[in-house]
Amino acid sequence: MKQGKINKVSICGCGWLGLPLAEHLAQLGIETWGSKQAPEQADKLVEQGIHGVALSLPQTLVHPETLTPQITQFFDTDLLVINVPPGRHEGAADELVAKVKLLSATAKQFGCRRIAFISTTAVYGDCNGVVDESTVPHPNTLSGKAHYELEQYLLDEWGSEAVVLRLSGLIGPNRHPVRFLSGRQGIENGKDKVNLIHQQDCVAAIVQLVHGWPRERVLHLASPDHPSREVYYRQMAQMAGLPLPEFVDSVERNSKVIDASKTLDWLSLTLRYDQLLKLAPEL
Repeated sequence: MKQGKINKVSICGCGWLGLPLAEHLAQLGIETWGSKQAPEQADKLVEQGIHGVALSLPQTLVHPETLTPQITQFFDTDLLVINVPPGRHEGAADELVAKVKLLSATAKQFGCRRIAFISTTAVYGDCNGVVDESTVPHPNTLSGKAHYELEQYLLDEWGSEAVVLRLSGLIGPNRHPVRFLSGRQGIENGKDKVNLIHQQDCVAAIVQLVHGWPRERVLHLASPDHPSREVYYRQMAQMAGLPLPEFVDSVERNSKVIDASKTLDWLSLTLRYDQLLKLAPEL
C-alpha cells in the first residue's frame, strides 16, 4: 500500500451506505464531511460529528454563486468518496455520467488529493464463471455502461490517486432483495449463484483505503459464499417469515461468481459477514 496519511474525508452522498461510513470515520477521529441534498438533512449530520454540506447535483456546481465557503471546504479534502447512486428514470445513466464528471472537475479545482469511486459489479454484465479484478468488463445495462465509462474517466483523470471499488449486490439494514422476490412465482435461473456483500463490510473496505492507499486501482467486493438463488432466497424468506419465492426448473449454468480474494488481500481485510446462509435478512 502507498503511504500518505489521510486526515480528512469528504463523502458525496450520505445515504444508506455513505452515512454509516461517515459515522464510522468520525468515530475514528477523522475529519469527516458529508453531503445531503436538502439543507435540513445536511444540518442533522452535525449530530453524528459530521460536517454537513447541502449539495444538489448538478445545480449547485454549475452556478458559481452557490459555491459557499463550506462547499469549497468540502472539496478541499484528502479523499473524496463519490457515492452517487443512479436514478431509475429515463436518462438517469446519462445524468449520472454528467454529475460525476462535474464532481471530479470541481474536486480538482478546489484541491482534492484523491478519489474513491463507488461502482458496481454490474460492469461485468453477463460474464460467466469466476470473475476477478482482472476480468475485462462487458456491461449490458445502461447503469453498468455508465459506471464503466466513469471508472475509465476517473482513472484517466486522477491516475494513481483514484481507486474504483465495485460492489456486488448490497444487503444490510432495511435492504434485502428477498423482499422483492417473496411470494413470486415462476422465477427463472434459480441455479445461478448470488453475489452479495453486506453494508458493514463495504464500510470496512472503504475505511481501509483511508488507513493505506492501495497500489491497485480497481477493486471489487463480494462475499465468498455463493449459494444458488433458489437456495438462498427461499431460506432468507423462511427466516424472515415471508412467503417463499417459487423458482421454475432450470439447468445449472456457468453463472457469474465474483471472487474478491485479491481485493481482501490488498486491503488486509477480513469480511465480517462472509456466510450468507447464516445471516438473517435485516428487513
